Amino acid sequence: MRLFFKFILGVFFLLVAIGLLMLIPSPQPDDPKPWEISIMPDEQIKVMGIHLGTTRYADVQQIWREAGEVAIFVDDNNAPSAEVFFEAINLGGLSARAVLNLQVNENTLHTMISRATSGKLQPSGARRYDPAFADKEELLTAPVSVITYIPSVRLDAEMIRNRFGEPIAIQQESTEGAAEVWDYSASGLTIRLHPDERPILTYTARNF
Repeated sequence: MRLFFKFILGVFFLLVAIGLLMLIPSPQPDDPKPWEISIMPDEQIKVMGIHLGTTRYADVQQIWREAGEVAIFVDDNNAPSAEVFFEAINLGGLSARAVLNLQVNENTLHTMISRATSGKLQPSGARRYDPAFADKEELLTAPVSVITYIPSVRLDAEMIRNRFGEPIAIQQESTEGAAEVWDYSASGLTIRLHPDERPILTYTARNF
């Protein structure tokens, strides 16, 4: 009887130990950071999990764990573009807003506009269209060509240099403004830096 009791007690403690092990989270890989830029074999860049020109909008939803909101814009020159807005993403504890430009044929975008439900005038003068449901599904397969990343924290010149290194060039955005544009074109990146505004990081796919 005593041996049976010890056996039952041993099984109980074994089950408890297994249960506790299951509750311990497995180590997760760190989220990619905006300054971790890789040059891929096709000479395009990969940053924050996105391989420009290859990673699709649907892939980004999985990588960033956010759905985003897609829209089509038409500027004053009647040039359309498909863009996805992420009001808040969090990668590795860094909070930011982000906008993705999708690589879509211009004729395809004009066809989508003809099926869109509305065209709202924006402060910039462009018109914003909400694609039909079927077109939103199609846009999920479009690759990302540009990432605009706006972190919630202010970055000064020293912080940028520490993370991204020395730029190829620094130019004034305009003769009257205080904003500077830092050129990291070897990495497909430009950074707009203003002393009173949040920085704007733009990663652009290379054209061949």
